[in-house]
Amino acid sequence: MGLDARVGCACLGAALAACGGAGGPVAVPVAARADTDEPQAGPDAELLGHDLEATVLEIYSHISLGNFAAYRDSLASEEPVVLFGVRPDDVLVGRQPAGAARDRRLFGAMSPTLLSKNLEIHLSPDGSVGWTFDEMSYRVTYRGRTASIPIRNTSLFVRDFDRWVLVMEHQSYPTAIEDLRAAAAAGRGAQPRRFASRQTVEPARELVRLVGLLHNAEPRDLGRRVVPDATTLVLLPDAARELRGREAAVGPSLATIFGPNTTVGLRDYRVGEAKNQTIAWMAANLILRTAVNDQQVDIGLRGTYVFRRTAGEWELVQMHISAPVGERELGRRVFGTP
Repeated sequence: MGLDARVGCACLGAALAACGGAGGPVAVPVAARADTDEPQAGPDAELLGHDLEATVLEIYSHISLGNFAAYRDSLASEEPVVLFGVRPDDVLVGRQPAGAARDRRLFGAMSPTLLSKNLEIHLSPDGSVGWTFDEMSYRVTYRGRTASIPIRNTSLFVRDFDRWVLVMEHQSYPTAIEDLRAAAAAGRGAQPRRFASRQTVEPARELVRLVGLLHNAEPRDLGRRVVPDATTLVLLPDAARELRGREAAVGPSLATIFGPNTTVGLRDYRVGEAKNQTIAWMAANLILRTAVNDQQVDIGLRGTYVFRRTAGEWELVQMHISAPVGERELGRRVFGTP
C-alpha cells in the first residue's frame, strides 16, 4: 500500500530550546507519508518530509521570535492563501496579504512561544503538496507561571522549486458542542469574519457540493466520499471528536452532532487545486442552523479541507472544523480571568 517513511526528530533551534525546560527540547515524531497505492518513483518522500518538517518548525520559530516579515515570506507567492487564526477577526486571504507581516499572535504582549507536540506530515505521491496537523503547545507566562494552551494547527503547503510555501493555515481552540449551543442561544456566539469567495478552479463546484453532503449526511453515510485510510483526519469543534481512519469515514456528520433538524451551509469559500490536479483544498465560513430550547439559532464556524482525486473522484483526506474564540473569552477559559 502507501509508502510510509518515519522522519527523524527535529528541534526548534537554539532560540526556542530554552523554552523546553532544563532537559532541552522534546523530540517531535513526524510521520511523512506519500499517499499512493503504487510504488513511489521520483521524489524522495523521506527527504521531502524532513524538509517540510523543518519548514513548519521554522515558521513556529519566526512567530515565537516576532519575525513576522519572515513569516510572510514563507507564504506562497503564486497561489492565493487563506490564514485562519483562533480569533473571529483573524482571517487573511489573497496573494501574500500585507496583514501577514503584522503581529497576529494570541496574547502577543505575553511573548508567546510555539512548540510542536506531535507533528504529522502527509505528502502527495509526486511530492508537490504536503499537509500537516499539530496540536501545538502555545506557551505564555501569566502571573509568573507558564501556561501551555493546546492550539490545533492544520496547514497545506506546495512545493515551489526547492522549498515549501504555505497556502492554507487553520488554528483553533476546541470548544464543546453544548457550550456552542448555549452561547448561540444567549446571543454570545462569535461570528467569523467574512471574506470574498473564490471558485475559479475547475473542481470548485464539485467540492462545494461534496462539503455540503459531508456536513449534512445521515449517520454512517459520511464514508461515501472520505478516504477510509489510517492517515485520514477529521477534526470537529470539540476536543473529544478527533476522528481518524475508518472512524473518520463513518463517524457522525457536523449536522448530526449538533442535534435533530440541524443544517449546515457554506457562507464564504475559497477553493484551490494543485498543478498535479490530484490534490485540492478549500477554506470556508459555515453557517450552522439548529434549535436550542425550541429557539432557532445560527452558529458561525470555520472549515478547511484537503481532498485527493482517485479514479476520477474527489475524496476527503483531512477536515478541520472550528468555532472562533475571542482573546478575552480564551483568557477566561485558560487563566480564569473575568
